[in-house]
Amino acid sequence: MKKSNIWIVIPAFNEERYLSQVLRKTKSQHSQIIVVSDGSVDKTNKIASKKAKYFLNHKVNLGKGATIKTGCRFAFEVLDAKAVILMDADDQHNPQEIQKFLEKLQGGSQMVFGIRNIYQSMPIFKRFANLSLSRLVFLLFGKFIPDIPSGFRAMTKKTWKKLNCQATGYEIETEMAVRVAKEKINFDTVCISTIYHDMNKGMTFLDALKLISPIINWKFNI
Repeated sequence: MKKSNIWIVIPAFNEERYLSQVLRKTKSQHSQIIVVSDGSVDKTNKIASKKAKYFLNHKVNLGKGATIKTGCRFAFEVLDAKAVILMDADDQHNPQEIQKFLEKLQGGSQMVFGIRNIYQSMPIFKRFANLSLSRLVFLLFGKFIPDIPSGFRAMTKKTWKKLNCQATGYEIETEMAVRVAKEKINFDTVCISTIYHDMNKGMTFLDALKLISPIINWKFNI
């Protein structure tokens, strides 16, 4: 798989604080970047339109899942991408680690999860929520997928079509993991940095509790 056929998709909602430096650092590793703004009302759109190769914009806020799907559909259907790498826009991913995903994709991997060391720098309440989510998915679907809330991941076009994700909100990362487990899709992992700028962002235990109902629903309806 050629690097030119791999695109980075970055969903963004009001990320003016970090987006500029995220794009600068990301472009130094891989220039094929699509930013999808989810109805942002700050300077996100202005920054993305100048610094990303492609900029897409939802007129209204539709949710992270809808934003990821917009970016992936554009990459696969319009740009004829063979694979995408998903990254968040809040500078909690290290762009230097993009190379790890590229190497896995070029080596034949179909799905790659970026896994943080949850015992290093991750607050204890987030660690507990993270582990609880992985254990619940294992209990219901028989496959342990670590660090499900991590937004740093990659997949091929074939895998994207097979996943057929329906979630429109933040639960899309969990839905991807559930579908990977239920469909017995082979996946690889790469170690990524644990970076926090804002302890109020990211999954909380309450967020994990809110995911119990959709996970059970996915158990019987997908």
